Amino acid sequence: MRIRCDRSDIVEKLGVIAGIVPTLSPKPILFSFLFHTQRGCLFVEANDLEVAGRVQIERVDVLDEGTLALPAAKVLSILREIPDQASGVTVERAPEGHHAFLRAEGYDFKLLGNDPEEFPKMSGIQAHHSVEVPRKEFAHSLRRVAIATSRDATRYQLQGVFFEVKAAKLTLTATDGKRLTNDVLKIEDPREQTIDAIVPNRATDAILKMLPTAGEGTEDRVTLGFTDTDIMVQAGSAQLNAKLIEGAYPNYRNALPQAANIHVRLKRADLLAAARGAQLMTDDQTSTVIFRFEKDFLTISSQAKDVGETRIQIHAEVENGPLEIRFNPSYFIDALRCIDDEEVRVELQSTDRPGVLRGGAHYRHMVMPLVLDKS
Repeated sequence: MRIRCDRSDIVEKLGVIAGIVPTLSPKPILFSFLFHTQRGCLFVEANDLEVAGRVQIERVDVLDEGTLALPAAKVLSILREIPDQASGVTVERAPEGHHAFLRAEGYDFKLLGNDPEEFPKMSGIQAHHSVEVPRKEFAHSLRRVAIATSRDATRYQLQGVFFEVKAAKLTLTATDGKRLTNDVLKIEDPREQTIDAIVPNRATDAILKMLPTAGEGTEDRVTLGFTDTDIMVQAGSAQLNAKLIEGAYPNYRNALPQAANIHVRLKRADLLAAARGAQLMTDDQTSTVIFRFEKDFLTISSQAKDVGETRIQIHAEVENGPLEIRFNPSYFIDALRCIDDEEVRVELQSTDRPGVLRGGAHYRHMVMPLVLDKS
């Protein structure tokens, strides 16, 4: 095998699948990237047996066909150290063993590789159901929903994003028990399919890395394929396969608040700046910010014994106030970061019911309040 490629292109593409490479594994081959050529094209794969990804290196000359399995972390480190002005990078299989030479102008490395025959094959999933979604909108929705997934290993079913396809809509939902995010995308689905699937965090993280570089040029749609146990994501020349989380997702709809009686409109930038300012006057023991919604104003205050206190007032349009409610500022700020609109809508019911921040037509980010123990 001998190939010559553009350094920036290969670094970008390897970065897309680098997160799939495990940090711990009883199988040393899984610490590798698999390089393989096919009909003048170069593909690179990563696989941890639960998630597998493949990218195509576009700007490449395949001088000799072949296959190599090279240590992923070392390959990326070397390529990142090579200066941008290097005209190109050559990867060539060494005459002996499974080793390879990696060369650029003034740089010459010999890497010890592994037997590529030991690398797990990326299975071809025969999807039972598949839908196409617009790339940019899907990436945007998945990114702002996935922020609320649980990272607690004991909450297995919540360690992923819940995908629901029904009535020509894709609904994405995530929750960690303290907040819940939900978004809806309209899709074209003439087959009127019904799909439920929990896509694990590691897979959603890999999908989000893959989507910005996929779909360039004429490819602006993503294909999602599902079986009972797997998801397949095809975006341009990039592909990802992943095992789904088994079991049923909790009935999150029971947790959604009923119609709010307090509606608030205010500038997102103002609210975000005020929440950040109030967060400065909290500590680990008092991670609480008080929000008081009144007719024309929102007053945000916080106090910490060994830090200090603050009181910030911003303009707000409040219907049916007043109301005083407490939130963890980190969750509230995360919610605001997921909304792009200049104006944010906040829906409230009472001091002990969730607050909902809304942006766009369908996105909602529900945050549980902090309730004082009155006992």
